[in-house]
Order: sequence, then structure tokens, then C-alpha cells
Amino acid sequence: MYLAKDFIEISEGLVFAVVESGMEEGGVLCFLRYRQKDSQWQKLGTDEANELLSHHYPEYLYFSPLKQAHCHAVPTHKIVKHHQPRERIQHILEQPTTDRVEQDVVMLCDLFKQHGLDLNELGVTGSILIGAQKQSSDIDLVFYSKQRFDQARKIIEILIQQGECATLDNVHWEESFDRRSCELNYEEYVWHEQRKLNKVMINHRKVDLSFVSDISNDEQPIQYKKLEFVTLTVQVIDDALAFNYPAEFTIRHPHIDCIVSYTATYTGQAKTGEWVEVAGMVEEGDDGRKRIVVGSSREAKGEYIKVIRDAGLTKLPHYSAIIFDMDGLVLDTESTYCRAWQQAALAMDMSLSNEFCLSLSGLHFKDMEQKLVDHCGSTFDTERFFTLSGKCWRESVNQHGIAEKKGFSNLLNKLKTKGIPFCLATNSARVNALECLELAGLKGIFPLIITRDEVAEGKPAPDIFLTAADKLNQPINQCLVLEDSETGIQAAVAASAPCVFIPSTLPVKRVTANLADCFLMDLDELAQII
Repeated sequence: MYLAKDFIEISEGLVFAVVESGMEEGGVLCFLRYRQKDSQWQKLGTDEANELLSHHYPEYLYFSPLKQAHCHAVPTHKIVKHHQPRERIQHILEQPTTDRVEQDVVMLCDLFKQHGLDLNELGVTGSILIGAQKQSSDIDLVFYSKQRFDQARKIIEILIQQGECATLDNVHWEESFDRRSCELNYEEYVWHEQRKLNKVMINHRKVDLSFVSDISNDEQPIQYKKLEFVTLTVQVIDDALAFNYPAEFTIRHPHIDCIVSYTATYTGQAKTGEWVEVAGMVEEGDDGRKRIVVGSSREAKGEYIKVIRDAGLTKLPHYSAIIFDMDGLVLDTESTYCRAWQQAALAMDMSLSNEFCLSLSGLHFKDMEQKLVDHCGSTFDTERFFTLSGKCWRESVNQHGIAEKKGFSNLLNKLKTKGIPFCLATNSARVNALECLELAGLKGIFPLIITRDEVAEGKPAPDIFLTAADKLNQPINQCLVLEDSETGIQAAVAASAPCVFIPSTLPVKRVTANLADCFLMDLDELAQII
């Protein structure tokens, strides 16, 4: 069985690194890493490898119809030697050696063993795998058990604390960063890498730890087609496969299931609960599921995963009162509005996408009207549209009501228990706000309600929040604003009020997330913090 991180050698004096476990169309998916020259192994860069094969061995150039990506492939009958990391490390551990690199491998393995790590699921890859290491070479360890890999990272932390190993110094971080040629800047790269605990120094030599599953997948391989390049801000909701090869991060998104990374830089890049900015290629499998691929080409130019909110960094700014937005924050009105708008548009022989309808979220009536004219044309009858949509909306909510958002009741109970004053501040007209609250069963729940009727300018102007703070008899910089939309966050910032962004629609804009003091998924999260 051929696994990622194995090396395969062919009679032409070429060594390829296996990049995908298993085979495709009778060939091992791989990438040329070394060639034999003057009885020595010469390491090749990406461009060098492609150029060499293009001129002399084009039969090993391959386009994967399953992955929709260019790589290399070697038919099994051409392989003269299968270099396997587990066999190589056992040979190093069992045979006396004078090689300094191999001695450091032995030393590190002894430390692992002293701390209870079973070495049977451990291998060594990279240059050491084929005996091509130099005295300055790094050590690349590969684990075939996720449990052992996680255990090794914990041991690394202990070894650093005990002084047996060391964290990377600036020189090695800079060298590592330069080799990666990634889309992160140096500070971003180091921040992400340091918390992974899969890089360490032993005897001034850098060690990398990685994980490869050796469990065979007998399911029919999925074929993917490329759709479009995207840059999105999304939340990671499952990082269980973050260190796999390829790494996989399940995300919260209405249409896309996960982020997949074939680029080592972004392995383990994010944790459950964190928000990331991802740039990559959206692919759709023949099973209908979509994913974002980071590393659709070997160098992954323009592709990255970057954490924009560290999990656990949810400390609230100081506050003495809470100001709630209504639509999308307290009440799940966005979905009711969208359905009504789309029904009205259909009655006028037009169609409005979900994306466009959601872009109207949080806008005041006049701004919404202008956006409709810009989108539908100057002759669009906005008066008829709002009459129709209002009728559709009322028929729906009279029948089904309006749901409150997750966590609202829990948060409200916390505020009442702690005696924290609160109010509602909405861009809606008072009559509409009171109607929505009653339809949701929340009539009279807010002791104070500020609406668009009572101020000169609606959000994104600061007027509503300034008025709310005045009537709460609290300074605006002590009033914590809870908002779900870009418009609301802009208004809070304009008012100099601390604010929490709890988006009602996904994906979100990174600029909006960065404007807020805190970025949470729902009101339950806020209740837990309070």
C-alpha cells in the first residue's frame, strides 16, 4: 500500500514523494523530489521537477480527473524501490550510526519513549528516508496513529518545558517561512505555527511532526470539478481532521461543507469555533457536495487559511448596559422578509436571489428602496413591490408567527438576574417593531424600545444608539451593542459604542468582523460569557 509521505524510486534515478494514499488509474499520485546526479541525490524544486519531466520523462506528468489537478504519477510496474518511513526509522534505531542527523533521530525517539510513546506507529520521511540528508538537514517525522501524533505533540510541550528540546529561534522561523513561500506574512505564519506544537528543535536541528492515516478507504473515489475561486470568512465547526493529509475543516456555510488543504502550511491551521478567512477553489463532487480547496496547485499561489478570531478570545469590553438590535438578532425575521420579497418579485415577473435579499438585511426603508432600484432598474415600481411583499409577509407570519433567535431567552434571564439594564434599538418603524415582537410572543419584554421614528437618521448613522444610551441614562461607551448586520456594526462604531457581532447570515465580511469588539456565533455564547 502506498501512503502519503512514502517515497518511490524508478530506474531512471528519480525519486518521487507520494502525495495521496492509494492509486489512481493504476498509478501512484506523487511529485518528483530528487534525481540522482554524480552518484548523489539532488533535491528539486517544483519548477525544476516539472521542467525535467516535461523535457525527458513526460510520461510521468499527470492530470488527475478525480482531483482536477496537475501532479505526477508513476505506474506501479515502473517502481524499483518503495521507501517506507516506518522501515527506515526502525533501521536507524536498530543499527549503530555515526551520522549526526540520524543520531538526533535516535535521541528524540529515546525521549519520546521515556515519556510513554509507542514508536511502532512512527516513521521518518524527507531526505533521511533515502539517505540523502546533509548535516544541516531537518528531521521529518510521520505518525500513522492520530492518538500517537497528539501524544507526541503533548510530549514536545513537556520536553520544551524541561529544556530537553527548544522552540524554534528567529533564524529557523525565517528559514521555514522562506521555504513555504505562503500567502501569510511572517508574523501571521509564526503565530499559526507556534500553537500547533508540531515543530521543535533538538541539538539545534529542526524537527517537523506530521500525521498520515494508514487506514484504507474502500469507498468509491469522488470526482470533483472546479467551480470558482473565492475568498470567504467562515467559522470552523469541526477540526477533527485538521492534521490529516489532506487536512479538512468542516465549516458553517449554507452551501459549502468543508475546507480541504493539500498544502502543509495550512495543516492544523484552525480550531473548532474559530473564524477563518479562506482563499481557494470551490469544487463540487459528483455526490453534489462542495468544498474549498487550498492547494489546488502545488505552490498554492493566492490560496490560504488565516484565523481571524482565536478560539477563546471572547473577552467582552467593559459595559454597564446592553442594547439589542431586533431583526436577525432577537427575532428570526430575515427569513420571513426574504420569502416575502421573493414572492412579491415573482408576482412582478422578476426574481431576487437569496444573496440579494440577505444584502437588504438591516437597511432602512429608503436605503432598501434605492438598492432595489439600482438592482432592478429605474422603472422598478417600488411602491407596488412593498405593498405586495407586505401582504405576503403578513399572511405568512399571521399563520406561522416569528421565531426568536437561539439563546435570546437564556441571555435575557442572565441580564435580569444580574440587574444589567437593557433595551431594544431598531431601524424598524415602531408599529412594525411592536407587531413583530407580539407575533414572536415577546410583547412587553423590553422596558425601553427606540425605533427609527424617533431619530433624525437611521443606522448606519449613530443616532439610534446615542438616543438609547441617553434614555438608559448610561454613557454610550458603556453600552454594549449587539448586532447581526454590517449596517448595525457601522452604526455602533459611529456612536463609539462597544459592540458584539453575531451574524444572522453566512458567510460574513471580514471587514465587518474586524470592526466589532467581539465576534460570536449566537446569543447563547454571549450568555455563557456574561
